[in-house]
Amino acid sequence: MVMIDTDLDGLGPKEASEYVLAFITTLKQTEKALAACTEDVSLWTKRVALARSRGDEALAAQAEQRLAESAAKKAQLEAELSDLKMKVTVLKDKLVRIRMTGGRLVDTDLLLAQLEMVVGKKDDLSRVMKEEESKAALDELKKKMGQ
Repeated sequence: MVMIDTDLDGLGPKEASEYVLAFITTLKQTEKALAACTEDVSLWTKRVALARSRGDEALAAQAEQRLAESAAKKAQLEAELSDLKMKVTVLKDKLVRIRMTGGRLVDTDLLLAQLEMVVGKKDDLSRVMKEEESKAALDELKKKMGQ
């Protein structure tokens, strides 16, 4: 069974809170990493400019390589941060609902499937046949009483 990140089904209020807190913690860590990476991009941009102003193209090329690495890492962190922000928003909303209901959210389809496993599927044909048998017996009783 695959569980998506924003699925809190089956978790109580305490477990759901801990799960959401872990996402928020990751969000904050990603924000800090992005800030550090942004500073790194700025630093390597300045170093590329410095190397070029000194006429050292070999050093500038190395600095550009580091700048490209930092820029790629920054882009990756920005994408992760955007995804985390969306997930945290969804998780917070679900957590509020879990707290309001006390964690008693019921999956009716799952409950029905579990019930059918225990008692078997509902037998509509038997019920209908019993009704018809009852009607036939009643009709026969009316005939006997009518005679």
